[in-house]
Amino acid sequence: MSGDPDRLIQQKTGGFWSEARRHWCAYCGISVSEACATNADKRLSRDHLIPRAHKGGFVTVPSCRACNAAKGSMSLPEFMTTAYFEKAREARRPNRASLRDLWLGIALAAVYRARELERVDPEQGEAAAE
Repeated sequence: MSGDPDRLIQQKTGGFWSEARRHWCAYCGISVSEACATNADKRLSRDHLIPRAHKGGFVTVPSCRACNAAKGSMSLPEFMTTAYFEKAREARRPNRASLRDLWLGIALAAVYRARELERVDPEQGEAAAE
């Protein structure tokens, strides 16, 4: 892969926070207005693809409170294997993020995490390259 991975992934996914996508849960595709009708908390939340508990937090996606709570501190790959995720995807709402886009988001989060490790401790970056 040549070029800047950040830009490439943003181009491929269309950006999770673009105006066209920011009002929909990336996991289940529920809209803000639909979430408001079923939940006292009237906002979507930001979910960290690599949880802060795992030293992530670099890439976020719009998420309804229910999906965010269900994911908790799991990594996205862990969450994708749960019965909750499978059930949430069954509705096949058209505005949910594609599985490809979610995996690309994880890739972007991993790139950011690797850069952060190298910035904090350049030797860790070198050891990972060996």
